[in-house]
Amino acid sequence: MMCNYFYGWYFRCQSSSGSIAVIPAVHLSEKERSCSIQIITQKGSWSKEFPISQLRIDRNKGIMQIGENLFSKKGIRLSFEAAATGSFQNGQKSSRTEIQKIASVQGILRFRKWKEPKYHIMGPFAHIPGMQCQHAVYSMRHLVNGELTIGHEKICFQNAMGYMEGDSGTSFPDQYIWTQHFLPQGSIMLAAASIPLAGIHFTGCLGFVLLGNREYRFAAYLGGSVQKINSRELWIRQGQYRLRARFSKNGRNLLKAPENGKMTRQVQETVAGGAEYILTYKNKRLLYEKTGKAAIEYDEKK
Repeated sequence: MMCNYFYGWYFRCQSSSGSIAVIPAVHLSEKERSCSIQIITQKGSWSKEFPISQLRIDRNKGIMQIGENLFSKKGIRLSFEAAATGSFQNGQKSSRTEIQKIASVQGILRFRKWKEPKYHIMGPFAHIPGMQCQHAVYSMRHLVNGELTIGHEKICFQNAMGYMEGDSGTSFPDQYIWTQHFLPQGSIMLAAASIPLAGIHFTGCLGFVLLGNREYRFAAYLGGSVQKINSRELWIRQGQYRLRARFSKNGRNLLKAPENGKMTRQVQETVAGGAEYILTYKNKRLLYEKTGKAAIEYDEKK
């Protein structure tokens, strides 16, 4: 079994009663092999680590089981006790008293009407071995039904919106920003990161805008370039297209992230933050969206 490696999935579900992200993962280092589940809501974040013996996974069928918890394209089933991981407010670590230190996570969510991207989000980069982090998008948008209870909080989903992606490799990039948001008839995901490859570093980008049945793809391999990147903005230029995202200074929850296969890095994510997205082609506006329900994740190693 390989060392210094991680593999994980990211499920995001949003309804009128709340937003949630569920992240099952396996992480392998020279000294430790384990798996984990992380939960992020608008109120906090929780996680639990499991021994590697409780992992069952079939990547070809898209099924992962950790203990009694099941994850697949058809849905997820959760039943475990999780510990709070904390949050950030205005850039400072917070220990909000309303977050339960230990929370019972229970529930079942069912997925249908899966909308896959036209081809792998990383294009030809998906076939390059040894990359620090490989990204995949499994569903740009699907329907979610069911309910989850995290401690005292119950979140109900009735024909709600869902999204699924995944990551694998050794570590998250040193600097990156990522965002995902559900549009009235579509979805958007956009990311940019510092990428080490063959002894050099470059800032790459990838993402999509789904408007109805039309998918607009943005990526370095299509000529996309990052014009601006920081915790509050991400600007992409690709030919005559311009895609700009601006983010409010939101309170964010702590998320454990991989560093050489170990979940020792802490990054910040919100599942319901303020954002503005603008897509233009030849200066003609194709999309303007302002929301308080965007998922946003940013980190820069000091």
